Amino acid sequence: MKKLTLAMMGALAMGLATTTFAANTAAAAPANTAPVAAAVTASPKIGVIELGQVLKADPQMQALKKQLEAQFKPRMDKMTALQASLKADSDKMSRNASVMSAADKSALSDKISREQRDLARMQQDYFQDAKTAQNEAMSKVLKRVDAVVAKVAQQQNLDLIFQRENVAYHSARVDITQAVIAQMKTAS
Repeated sequence: MKKLTLAMMGALAMGLATTTFAANTAAAAPANTAPVAAAVTASPKIGVIELGQVLKADPQMQALKKQLEAQFKPRMDKMTALQASLKADSDKMSRNASVMSAADKSALSDKISREQRDLARMQQDYFQDAKTAQNEAMSKVLKRVDAVVAKVAQQQNLDLIFQRENVAYHSARVDITQAVIAQMKTAS
């Protein structure tokens, strides 16, 4: 989507430059080129899309989300079990520390430290792997969204598409979100 946003901003800048150039040259243009100057200075057709709504409605996005949840559930379950074990050992240590022998206290303390290190490592690996998998999946979805947005823009003869998140106000008549959602569902 970053690529789409940059392309949109470039197109807007190009449109503004063309409009400025056309306005500057229109005054110096001969009378017989007025139709050409009018065509160059025509306002670009603009559309607005709400990306969050498109992603939420995309069937492939929902399938990828479920796939990622299923892929990472066993690791999450392992971390949850380790957290429960760590809590139980910590509670045991605080509850029985005064009546435990020094050797038992040291062994339990070592076990708690080992569990804390293991849990921290598991969490770090989990979040790094989950983020990488999520970014790869999101990249695929966004490429698809870019293609569908381009197709809808061509069908509606739009020159420029903005993301709703970057627009302070827009009229409902320029919102192409539902058209993109419909295309995404038929392309699935």
